[in-house]
Amino acid sequence: MNYLTASILIFFLLVGVNAQSRELSHFESNQLYKMNQLLENKNYDAASNIIKPLFEQEKPHATVFKYGCKLLTDTGKLTEALNCWTKGYKLYPNDINLAINLADSLLKSNQYQMVINLLKPLLASSSDQALLVQTRYIMGYSYYQLTQYQAVIDILLISPVKQHWWPLISYSQLALEDWQGAKNSAQQWLKSSPDNLSAWQILARSEMGLYNPIAAAVATDVSSVIDGKKTNVNVNLLGNLKAYNFAVECISQQQGQVFTSQHFTCAQYAWLSGQYQQALDFMQSFVINSKLNTALYDDYYLLQGQLFAVLKQNDHAINSWKKVGQQPLTLGTAKEIKYARQKRNQQQGQALLLMGQNYWLAQQWPEAKACYRKLAQTPGFESIAKAFEQNLAGFELFTP
Repeated sequence: MNYLTASILIFFLLVGVNAQSRELSHFESNQLYKMNQLLENKNYDAASNIIKPLFEQEKPHATVFKYGCKLLTDTGKLTEALNCWTKGYKLYPNDINLAINLADSLLKSNQYQMVINLLKPLLASSSDQALLVQTRYIMGYSYYQLTQYQAVIDILLISPVKQHWWPLISYSQLALEDWQGAKNSAQQWLKSSPDNLSAWQILARSEMGLYNPIAAAVATDVSSVIDGKKTNVNVNLLGNLKAYNFAVECISQQQGQVFTSQHFTCAQYAWLSGQYQQALDFMQSFVINSKLNTALYDDYYLLQGQLFAVLKQNDHAINSWKKVGQQPLTLGTAKEIKYARQKRNQQQGQALLLMGQNYWLAQQWPEAKACYRKLAQTPGFESIAKAFEQNLAGFELFTP
């Protein structure tokens, strides 16, 4: 793990009101103002000279430490910075910001147990939720470095869980062979970082631990694509690899009033991943009218019917499928019209097949027969329509 991703300094300009024994003097305020101006121009030597007299006081103000120790940190004088933060915290043990900055300095010197000992009391004493969240992460990172993986999970896997915490959590669960936990955490990690190689590798290992070889193979395939830098991971790639449960995340990212082919793809992946109600709700958030591209119009109602059917809303499913093929074909060149007509025949044939199956399962034999007769008139579906009609006739459930 890279500590640079874990650094969460609360910078020095924050002054804990309750921690101050006195207000800044006029002289101190002027000196800190001048120092701040120098820091903005990265004139570190002059800034250091400005603040030195303030440190020579019997008890420098806490804000002096926040400026001066930070200056030492920024200029790479880590040992001096650690000593500075330590002195400031000893003088102002109730200043939470000084405690956090001292913990950060201890982290940089790999003194992880000291970080935990320093911050643990804050979890019980502080009521500042933002500060508590940051404290938990610093402690979680320290526990991880000490290979105390269960402690990492105990302190981080409680609400609120920040998105950037999932790497620490999932690695810890992996170390503990908590396959289901690691899988869940890797999935959460991938929501914000879908092309992260480590997250996909953790997911693959977790699926193997759960004896899900197909899912493990899919995650491994995605890992190899990312590792080889062949392409960015996108919705279509995930769909091609049948990683529909990840591809479906796009339904929460799509915006706009006009239903597009990308929206259809997202809804289709939601259907394929078994998230039927989410897919239906997503599709019904759009207004579908005659201005929509003909092929997309038919795709919409074909898929909507399938979603209604799997949700046991058969009447709604039939009504959706009946709309397929009812919109006039879009004008264009002879070649475009020919292609549109072929596409229309395919979509309408699929809708009739689905309606016939729906009627058949509901034992509505006359309606099923009517569907198959109409299907027989659809180019490309004649043979299958006759086969279904013969099966119905074989049952002798109605008079031909």
